[in-house]
Amino acid sequence: MTKTQTKKRLFYIDLLNCIAIFGVLIQHTAQIAHVGPANSSITIVGKVIQTIFLPAVGIFFMNSGAMLLDYRKRQSTEHFAKRRFLRVVVPFLLWSVFYYVYGYYYYTFPGIFHHSIFGLRNFAEAFLGNKINSLFWFFFIIIQLYIATPVFSLLSQKYKKILLYIVIIAFVSSDVFSYLGNILHLNLEQSILTQPLLASSWIQYFILGYLFKEKYFSKTFENGIITFGLITFVMNIANDVTGGHHLFLQDISNFPYTIAVYLLIKRLAEQNDNVRVANIVAKFASTSLGIYILHPILIALFDWLLFGQTSERWTKYLTVLENPIHIFVFPIVIYILLVPLIYWFKKLPLSKYILP
Repeated sequence: MTKTQTKKRLFYIDLLNCIAIFGVLIQHTAQIAHVGPANSSITIVGKVIQTIFLPAVGIFFMNSGAMLLDYRKRQSTEHFAKRRFLRVVVPFLLWSVFYYVYGYYYYTFPGIFHHSIFGLRNFAEAFLGNKINSLFWFFFIIIQLYIATPVFSLLSQKYKKILLYIVIIAFVSSDVFSYLGNILHLNLEQSILTQPLLASSWIQYFILGYLFKEKYFSKTFENGIITFGLITFVMNIANDVTGGHHLFLQDISNFPYTIAVYLLIKRLAEQNDNVRVANIVAKFASTSLGIYILHPILIALFDWLLFGQTSERWTKYLTVLENPIHIFVFPIVIYILLVPLIYWFKKLPLSKYILP
């Protein structure tokens, strides 16, 4: 198979991408949830924000699976691998080099590791340990999924039940065992039970996104998933507000809530598919990965311009993380600034190999 076909854009995929990248932005400006005083009201607010927007990265993985598992209908495996390498692996390497140099001179939170040693060996160790830009964990995972995609793609043609089986096993291994281990005071996460290949790499998100696109489940079943997901969301919010003091509310999987958000937005988009709006949303969505790559620099820049602080002076920087402007305004401003900038940049020759 040598021919290639253009991949059809889906409005709901683009809309979910836009929502997800904004969710990433506000998660990263609400880091007070992880570093603030446990009983502080702003820390609790931060935790609630984190819980609301936790589906963001899972949505990206679901969208990737939705659009890639049937790649054989459009292109050969060779073309698929070459395209993924040029559009993802090459930018990943380039920006890792950039942030390695950047981290030698500057302090940025979250994501960027500041280091005082500079050299090829140190870069290699930092890269392999994801200690250049910790936010790039996403690339490590998505590349693993790309490697597995040709196998999943074969299964998608005739064996969707096997794909569903993989989803169930991955969910039980990674999420159910974690919750039960907490309830029963057993360290199941370190058990061999949670280490099979099927429990790794966000596989359940990747595959389920495709199954939803193919309308594999009945609407009744989807409604049940949505209901269960919203219940787990309420339980997670209750855990945030009560300070995590109730054992049965701890370590509840984010997977069902992510599915619920995904399906609700998918249905909303499919019921309101306007060509003009869809074209605009598609342009916004095309900038999402670029925003993911660049946004830590803008957070650090705005912190310095507005508050005169960087994460180098951590105690003083905590007051910045607590500031409502940092938490709520920065994500909006960063999104508004980066969308046109990245959209314009992507029109330049070879830009797709720099900002995918």
